[in-house]
Amino acid sequence: MKDNNLEGYVGKALIFLSQNKIRIWDEIKLQMNSFEINGILLPAPAGTENLIFVKLKNGYNVAFSIDRINKVEKVGRREVKYKIPKKELKTLSEKPNVAIIGAGGTIASRIEYGTGAVKPAFSIHELSQAIPEIFSIANIIPIELFNIFSEDMRPNYWIEMAIKVASEINSGADGIVITHGTDTMQYSASALAFMLQNLAVPIVFTGAQRSSDRPASDAAMNVIHSTVFAAKGKIAESVVCMHASLDDTRSFIHRGVRVRKMHSSRRDAFRTIGDTPLAQVQNMDIKYIKRNGFIARGSYDKSETYADAKFCKKTALIYVYPYMDPEILETLIDKKYRGIIIAGTGLGHVPENLLNTIGRGVQENVIIAMTTQCIWGPVKLDVYERGRALKKIGVIPADGMLPETAFVKLGWLLGHDYDKNTVIKKFLSNMKYEIIKSEPINAFFENI
Repeated sequence: MKDNNLEGYVGKALIFLSQNKIRIWDEIKLQMNSFEINGILLPAPAGTENLIFVKLKNGYNVAFSIDRINKVEKVGRREVKYKIPKKELKTLSEKPNVAIIGAGGTIASRIEYGTGAVKPAFSIHELSQAIPEIFSIANIIPIELFNIFSEDMRPNYWIEMAIKVASEINSGADGIVITHGTDTMQYSASALAFMLQNLAVPIVFTGAQRSSDRPASDAAMNVIHSTVFAAKGKIAESVVCMHASLDDTRSFIHRGVRVRKMHSSRRDAFRTIGDTPLAQVQNMDIKYIKRNGFIARGSYDKSETYADAKFCKKTALIYVYPYMDPEILETLIDKKYRGIIIAGTGLGHVPENLLNTIGRGVQENVIIAMTTQCIWGPVKLDVYERGRALKKIGVIPADGMLPETAFVKLGWLLGHDYDKNTVIKKFLSNMKYEIIKSEPINAFFENI
């Protein structure tokens, strides 16, 4: 039995509701032993057999077992529209053109009824219509590329994203906004930093810690400020734009290869690591924190931007821990991984029992580079005995590169037809400002 008016319900629940002629969005009255409940029947998670989901008058969603319900009665009907009505997108020649590319994530999500989990649902067009402020900033080109959670991001999606961004820039876009889940945003921002060459305009990643249908969502301001920077910003790099504080007042523009998500839920979760943010956006104004040391808009013509989109999937990132079993590394080597980024302790150290396995990997032409698990500070393999041993084996110190950035950079380089020495030389070169030789004296304190 299937009923399109009873989304998610199957088996006993579907039979119960069908027999009582109840549909989703009906106002219902439930009688259960000693009490009575009034509410609205909600859609259910797929495959729900023994429960029905009801929105109570106080706004809470509650699940009730079919076995507890003595009687159900329809008392009214609510008309619910899922989608925001589409309207014609008008373009004005005096405004810059900004492509908003949807890659899923919380910023384009709604609450999944019954579980309370966040579920991708809104199209990028709906998101654009829900934030009318962006239309006063630029001519908006909405593109829905993916609709995935960011934990499902993968290298072939980075490649597809880079190719699409280059195409939009070649077609005349004055800036790009990419809406993306926050959990892996730093990986994608790094990937596009390396994959896009001769970048002529800003590429701005943004997301939301709270989805666009939740109270106190940060989605709208993040998209507005990202659009401002994409349209007017003078830095043509892959950047991340997110809340600078808990207030809805300003956002930071973080360099994509130097940013990390530092909190699981705060709206100001993102921090520039080992450096200062590039800029700040407040209202419709941009204040530049860095006065130099960036790729400027207009350094290249839009026709010169291209995607050098490659990635070797036989690249790994591992974090060491006390007395880590060498078998973990041995498995990667046996599986013919070509590159391994190690996030070591402190200045770049590993337990002694890993040394022989690391040495074996280097001997078998695996490129092994060392980063640090510490949030701030570089790798220094010349300070302590263990670091010197690693360096003697052939481990490459990744300087001040973040582990995520080092992983993406090495995978991108290994995707090319370079020989091993060329890969190492390019890995150690500062290609996109990813290597910090000296941290600003106030960077650690101001980023806490």
